[in-house]
Amino acid sequence: MRARLSRAVMALAVCCMGESRREWTLAMRAEFEAAAAEGKPLAFALGCLAAAWRELLTREEGRFVLTNYGLALGLMLPMAALQIGCALLGLPYLYPGQKGLAGALLQGGAQESLLRGVYQAAVPSLAVLLLLLGVAHLRIAWAMLEHDWSRVTRTGTLMLAAAATLVIFMGALFLDGSQALLQGAVLAIELATVSVVARWHAQLFPPALAEDAA
Repeated sequence: MRARLSRAVMALAVCCMGESRREWTLAMRAEFEAAAAEGKPLAFALGCLAAAWRELLTREEGRFVLTNYGLALGLMLPMAALQIGCALLGLPYLYPGQKGLAGALLQGGAQESLLRGVYQAAVPSLAVLLLLLGVAHLRIAWAMLEHDWSRVTRTGTLMLAAAATLVIFMGALFLDGSQALLQGAVLAIELATVSVVARWHAQLFPPALAEDAA
């Protein structure tokens, strides 16, 4: 167990070193094997991780790595969890405090008997759209960590289309679309931020991008 933990910490340190520190990474790996043979792999791996983190803060490449991971893990994954959970739990995010879509149905009058069935039939379609947005957030987070910006662009386009469809669908059903509009605005800000990160990566590693394009 201790050996596995040590190698996991070492792998994290190597990931933090970035693309321009390959020689240092190779040297660290060799020294890690020597430390493992001496029975001190965890202490050495933790020292490498601390050094890698200090290195991240002093280099532009390191700041890029921190920003990229922060967006992917700190923003995209929580948004994915929110939207997938919302889809599976009856759309509470779109109608907070109203027990999901069921609490937003018309109450009383002839409209209730006429439209309640339509609203209930719409729940699966709205849930699928939210589930699609959640899964797309997971996909875009993974693509960001792999620096696959073409896949990020394709997924972002799909997300915008799904968000627009959600708002239009809710408008056609005469439902309160304010939360969906807010979600769409947040999504637009997310994708604009990701676009800035993609351009930053292009400035840092233009040869790598050219090879990917080829």
